[in-house]
Amino acid sequence: MEMLGEQVRGWGVFGLTGLVGESLRDQLQPGDPLAWAVTRQAPAAGDRWQWIVGGLPGLADPPPVQAIASLGPLDAFTDWFEASSLAPRRLVVLGSTSRHGKADSPDPGERALAGRLADCEARLAACCEKRGCALTLLRPTLIWGRGRDRNLARWVALARRWRWLPLPRTAHGLRQPVHADDVAAAVLAALRAPEPVAGHFDLPGGETLAYDAMVARCLDAAAPGARLLRVPAPLFRLGLALAGRRGPGPGVVARLDRDLAYDGGPVRAALGLPARPFRPGPEDFPG
Repeated sequence: MEMLGEQVRGWGVFGLTGLVGESLRDQLQPGDPLAWAVTRQAPAAGDRWQWIVGGLPGLADPPPVQAIASLGPLDAFTDWFEASSLAPRRLVVLGSTSRHGKADSPDPGERALAGRLADCEARLAACCEKRGCALTLLRPTLIWGRGRDRNLARWVALARRWRWLPLPRTAHGLRQPVHADDVAAAVLAALRAPEPVAGHFDLPGGETLAYDAMVARCLDAAAPGARLLRVPAPLFRLGLALAGRRGPGPGVVARLDRDLAYDGGPVRAALGLPARPFRPGPEDFPG
């Protein structure tokens, strides 16, 4: 195992070209010691760090660093890290509150996802304990912003197409969407902290609101003139049939009246983060 000595410095990051990674790049400061970043495609030249072109699994061990951050799929990173010989002082990884919210989903694929997330959390914790790494695991809620959202954007696309959008009258389940910039800020806070901040933290957004109110704000911002229609469940199912593949899956539908709200106090106390409300703009839903 490659143990870190005092001479080893810097951060290594996986997922720097994704949604959260894009935000993290914009928030980097000149003094941040980013040493290398793993990417599947070589970006344009000119960045001040080393790009390592490759993917998981199969990536050879990069140079040792003091901290590694993973912003991409937790399962692929967990498999790779277990097989690697690296032992950074701190490991900062993104999971998901889907580990909680999808555990009893009617969709078998979603239940399997929740199981994989829980398994990865346990494996990473065991691996870090064995290697002497401090693990900071962040579970964001629904991530939005930067025009790259793939969840709320589906509702906006349907509203733009039809000029109205049906939702069940019972779609009042609580949600806490978190902006991608705030997720990146949490990762950076964990990397910059004078001492490692070990723990498993849910990472909700700064505002809790009902599902239909969340969708209504999206339509106000990006589908002006479209109407939100609260309808009985049979009419909603008819709307889904008309939507075809553009509509949400059974797991999403089953959770519309279910509260998915988490305590953001621990992560904000540990990392000193602000609490941003949900205020989407037209730039968050391009097209």
